[in-house]
Amino acid sequence: MIKKVMSHIFIYGFLNAFKSLVPFLLLPILTKYLSPKEYGDLSIIETLILFITPFVLLNVHGAINIEFFKKDNETFKKYFVNAIMISFIAYIIVTIVIFLLKHQIYEFTKLNIFWIELISTFVIIRVIPTIGYSFFQASQNIKYYTFFSILQIFIDFSLSLLLVVFFNMGLIGRLSGVLFSFFIVTIVITYIFFKWGFFQTFTFKFTKDILLFGIPLIPHAIGGVILALSDRLFISSFYNNSYVGLYTVAYQVGALMLLFGRSVNQAWSPFFFKLMKNNENKKAFEIIFYFHIIFILIFVVLIFVKDLVYIIFIDEKFYSSKEYFFPILLGFLFQSLYLLITNYFFYLKKTIIIGAITFLGAIINIVLNYFFIIKFGVIGVAYATAITWIIYYLFVIIGVYFILGTKNVK
Repeated sequence: MIKKVMSHIFIYGFLNAFKSLVPFLLLPILTKYLSPKEYGDLSIIETLILFITPFVLLNVHGAINIEFFKKDNETFKKYFVNAIMISFIAYIIVTIVIFLLKHQIYEFTKLNIFWIELISTFVIIRVIPTIGYSFFQASQNIKYYTFFSILQIFIDFSLSLLLVVFFNMGLIGRLSGVLFSFFIVTIVITYIFFKWGFFQTFTFKFTKDILLFGIPLIPHAIGGVILALSDRLFISSFYNNSYVGLYTVAYQVGALMLLFGRSVNQAWSPFFFKLMKNNENKKAFEIIFYFHIIFILIFVVLIFVKDLVYIIFIDEKFYSSKEYFFPILLGFLFQSLYLLITNYFFYLKKTIIIGAITFLGAIINIVLNYFFIIKFGVIGVAYATAITWIIYYLFVIIGVYFILGTKNVK
């Protein structure tokens, strides 16, 4: 099993690295052709998309991932379609709410109203790909996961490069590349699921079960998004979007840690669920311990290669962002460790615990952001993010050993 886990880690790691290659390879281009203000606007748009996504997606991909292991094929197909229909209805509701609140959103973000009105469209176009990737991961269909990952990356990078560099379309060019890549992948994945017979029967029979799984995770998702959104909003409010652009560059470089963490977790989670199903709890948590050691080693390596990464990928006008790197990287280390532990709660469908922990952590993060940015300046929000992820990690450890009972991990 270990050999298979490692092979999947390598595959997911390669694909995630390839996915991250688009924004990373675009860094020297975007930092050259976009001003810090435009780069800051791009960051705010992306974090707003993250904030809205839980209300549209409703974590149906997580429910689908779990039920794949528990339901027979025909029942699962009905469950699958039910989940998609719920997400589409949520999209309609969210679109109406955004339209009604667009001027209030403008006051907080200073974004053009046009972009605010498009936020829900950016979100819904990602739903089918997100569900598709989750299904391919659960079914260990590496072939399709690889194909669609590469297809999306190729379209995104090629179109963004064409529009930003050759047509000098700046922010519009970058966002158009992202939107069109998800649109194409949505069409193709939908066609494949249709061929597999997933859309033969429409039902709302499983709505209650899907919502009971997904809704408690909304605070969890929002809490995670608050970490991605609040730091930038605090910087934008106390300073300006030029500082947001600098901070975002350091954030993207530090995200190399999270790239590795997510790759490991994607490959590991299906094996973890199988071990739990077979009551091999002790073996599962022993492997998680070894992943902790590996993650810490990766963290140390990234500290030493930081300057080289900046020299190769980042334009000189963004070099001052290096001062934010270490606390951001530390936060990503604990986020990666946190992801490994939360699989336990997802398997038991104790999502309300995860939701409560994450939402409480998000409140702590907002408070820390406020006081730290006043005391330390822009780097204060990086400190706040790192401390918050450490708190998250400690909370889930306490949850496993005390709230759920130590007998469940022996």
